[in-house]
Amino acid sequence: MKISPLFIVSIFLSPIVANAGGLETDYSLSLNNFYGYTDYAKPYNKLYKQNNINSSFNFYGRVTYEFNEEYATSLVGYLMADTAKEVENYNQGVWGEEVYLLTETPYGEISVGQKNNVAYEFAVGAPNIGYYRTNNTDLVNFITNPNWYKKGHDAQYKTLNSTYINTDGVSPKISYVTPSWQGIKLGVTYVPKTYSQTGLVAKDAPYKDDEGYIFGAYGVWDIFGYEVETSLGYADFKDNDTEYSAGMSIYRKGWTLGGSYRRTEADTKQYGLDKENLYDSYREGDAYNIGLSYEIGPFTTGISYFVSEAKKTDNKDKIISFSNSYQYNKYITLSLTAAHLKAEGSDKEIKNNSKGYAFILGLEIAI
Repeated sequence: MKISPLFIVSIFLSPIVANAGGLETDYSLSLNNFYGYTDYAKPYNKLYKQNNINSSFNFYGRVTYEFNEEYATSLVGYLMADTAKEVENYNQGVWGEEVYLLTETPYGEISVGQKNNVAYEFAVGAPNIGYYRTNNTDLVNFITNPNWYKKGHDAQYKTLNSTYINTDGVSPKISYVTPSWQGIKLGVTYVPKTYSQTGLVAKDAPYKDDEGYIFGAYGVWDIFGYEVETSLGYADFKDNDTEYSAGMSIYRKGWTLGGSYRRTEADTKQYGLDKENLYDSYREGDAYNIGLSYEIGPFTTGISYFVSEAKKTDNKDKIISFSNSYQYNKYITLSLTAAHLKAEGSDKEIKNNSKGYAFILGLEIAI
């Protein structure tokens, strides 16, 4: 008697289906509006406008089918539309999305689709205040950084823009995360192709179709009344680079102190640093951040410092920001950020247009 593979699978899944729990949905909408005034260094202030308005629409949706209390599969989607124009500032542009399938079991979670890698998702570091991010910062919507350039077919990443491993962005991938044990989770991600509009690999880069493997670790513990979070990351992008990341955050009674570090080492045998291949300029370097925040009721305030420096070149970024957030109610959050960016490098453009201040007022509406 011949037994089909489908029959075997049906027997294996029958206890799960027999205890089916049904379908659940969840969604959220948010509209973020920002006004920013920018003061550029001379003669930079004549090249870009000082008043900037930016709005973004964000949608999160999740449809989950629960087989029983231990097994569930979800379709998760995150969509974003942004009015910020695609200029020389590493901004993602007018559209972005994450769409993936997530299966949860007692043996861990498996996800397939467009999302960030496990090292990025586990990463901890300087605290974010409200909508403002220390890594992959939206500050570039208000102060242009000549070291981060993406427009049309041109892309130059002369420095890292994050201490988290974000080279592959939200390109399609497969990830597995273990169950939590003693506060520790481990994860691994396989990326068939590293290209992603949200990552550091441009669509015209010669190594855009190479695969990558990313590993991550996360831990959270209560130590003498302090909540301590830690993260580690490692990535090997074939014929591209090797990356390392680490971060820590300590919380107690409203205070959060955090910092993180990232290092990239380029595969110079294939794509070494040179002026002709600008796609590779970002890959050999270091980045770190540190920040302190305080939360009391609906109000959060904090300061952070971010530095990114490329090896074998003079390119360097320094960003210091002071951010405040006030959650008026569950629908409305107000924010105010003051930030300073200084970019260094040997290029004439960077020498002439190296720094600026931004003062950003935000209104976030959640549904």
